[in-house]
Amino acid sequence: MSSMLRFPLIATMLVAPLLTASAPPNVTDAGSWDAARASLVASQPGQMAQAISRWEQLTSSAAFGFDDYANFLLTYPGFPLEAKLRGYAEGKLQQQDVPASRTAAYFDRFPPLTNPARGSYAIALAALQRPEAYEMARAAWRGGSLSATAEATIFSMFANRLSADDHDARMDALLWQRDTIAAQRQLAYVSPNTRQTFMARLSAAQGSNPDALGISVPDSALRDPGYIFNIVRQMRKSGRTYDAVNLLATRPPLASLPHDQADWVEELLVTARAAAALPAMRIAASIDDAFAPGTDISAMSYGLRDDYTSLMWLGGTKALWTLNDPASAAPLFYRYGAAARTPQTRSKGFYWAGLAASNAGDSAAAQKYFSMAIAYPDQFYGMLALERLGKPIPSLKREPDAIPTREERAAFYARPIAAAVREAARQAPWSTSVRFFREIADQASSEAEHVLVAELAQSLGRRDLAVINGEKAQEHGYDDFHAHAFPTIPTPPGTDWTMAHAITRQESQFAQNAISHAGARGLMQLMPGTAREQAGKLGMAYLSASLISDADYNIRLGSGYFARMMDYYGGSYPLAVAAYNAGPGNVNKWLRANGDPRSGGLDWIRWIEDIPIYETRNYVQRVLENAVVYQQMNPDKAGYGGPKGISWFLGKRTPG
Repeated sequence: MSSMLRFPLIATMLVAPLLTASAPPNVTDAGSWDAARASLVASQPGQMAQAISRWEQLTSSAAFGFDDYANFLLTYPGFPLEAKLRGYAEGKLQQQDVPASRTAAYFDRFPPLTNPARGSYAIALAALQRPEAYEMARAAWRGGSLSATAEATIFSMFANRLSADDHDARMDALLWQRDTIAAQRQLAYVSPNTRQTFMARLSAAQGSNPDALGISVPDSALRDPGYIFNIVRQMRKSGRTYDAVNLLATRPPLASLPHDQADWVEELLVTARAAAALPAMRIAASIDDAFAPGTDISAMSYGLRDDYTSLMWLGGTKALWTLNDPASAAPLFYRYGAAARTPQTRSKGFYWAGLAASNAGDSAAAQKYFSMAIAYPDQFYGMLALERLGKPIPSLKREPDAIPTREERAAFYARPIAAAVREAARQAPWSTSVRFFREIADQASSEAEHVLVAELAQSLGRRDLAVINGEKAQEHGYDDFHAHAFPTIPTPPGTDWTMAHAITRQESQFAQNAISHAGARGLMQLMPGTAREQAGKLGMAYLSASLISDADYNIRLGSGYFARMMDYYGGSYPLAVAAYNAGPGNVNKWLRANGDPRSGGLDWIRWIEDIPIYETRNYVQRVLENAVVYQQMNPDKAGYGGPKGISWFLGKRTPG
């Protein structure tokens, strides 16, 4: 590949096959999906095949050069794992001598993700005598860690324009980043009134106890998030967990926002997990002063959201289940739901907030929280909330109202990702195609764009893309894609239509060629050993290739195995579904450890939440909600005497 940095010229020929594709099949016609898929597989490879192959190479290794990553990003913007490729490109700037013009051109298109890259951009801008060089250099200085060369270069260029506040901000950032070598150098430039606190933080970041070194700090340090962060981390790392817990559980409100809110939340979570129930709850409840009033946590980074929701769930469950303090639990569960993006997590948080409020005797708050949960009627906890409020599941068989304009359609198919999805759907391994499917669905920013993704899924015969798009559409606030998100497939006679669909949707999203990292294969994701055993029990030959190539064969074996689990567990759907995912050995172990809800003395919902494997816990909830939705949308195929609610599948004696 040439070492010159190229800019994108996306050829019309790359997207032409999509613009001239035949009309998509009827979303409710199961056979038409398979016909479209067969037609696609039989077609010739497109030019995007080479781009996907190159993408696989670049995303799997950090050993390529800056121009390799930069050229690809500029030519194929919007491909999956773009942040990873940008990170690789930025890392190469610290190792290679790249001309200022190429560095600036790249960052003009892709702003820096890391502070060292911000420094590289600033130096390139200065070399080109661009007026924005100083502001970028100042941002890099305040942002903390830089390469030694960038630090020296920026300081030599702009030292006379950097203020005392800039130097203090840099020191703060360096100590959050635990860059103690650079912080040691920076200490000479900090303000006199901050020096003692920074010295204490530096000693803590280096692993020492500031008190033992005789470093005194003002009382105001206890309201400094950076000081608290460095001290608590040092306490924890040196085995003083009790002191770390006590400091976080009893600290006064912060005087300013943390420099790194994600690191702050992570430290609170790690420390709270090591704490007893009461201090853990108090640490979780202290979270609000880390964010400006009105901050929408759900709009923040995944890492921060994940730790934040984990902390809120920990605090809420400690309050409700251990301390029997439902009044304190309710707002923590609410925060858990409000901070999430996915319908399953939001509905879960709001349901548990409602349950806690109800247990606390606050019926008005319970009504409010349950009403928030029922905004997600196709979700496990949204269904339970509907039952709590005495409301039926609303009609889910709806179609979106948006009709894409000609301009929207042209813009959609002009994006490289659209042509790449077609090629990935045609011949890429399942793991690769799913990444492209998730990416194009995640990028959809309007209902009309989600309609276009749904049309694309149908034209390609890829039910898995339809499922992924429907889930993302709901996450983005568009709730009328259920007809697309819950596709149907022909099932062999004698199989449980509802559970075959419920399990398949969760296992493979209806991708017939799905092969998991563990080796599970096909629609219902059967492990070869399980498939061989089940084939023998059904008097069928075991044909490994047919697990992928023959949908009927896969469904017959998967449905047969599930029926065995149903018999084994006396008709209990939660236990049979859990066993399908984790094996009956694990389920039996959990029954011994946590009790058996079939006896009537234990709550099924709590029992499911106590499953120690997240994948299985989530799996049980997703499969059971799928079963309810498929019955509601297809009452003629429901069986069981008509569509049933979530509590029926759970075996609960009281609804909700």
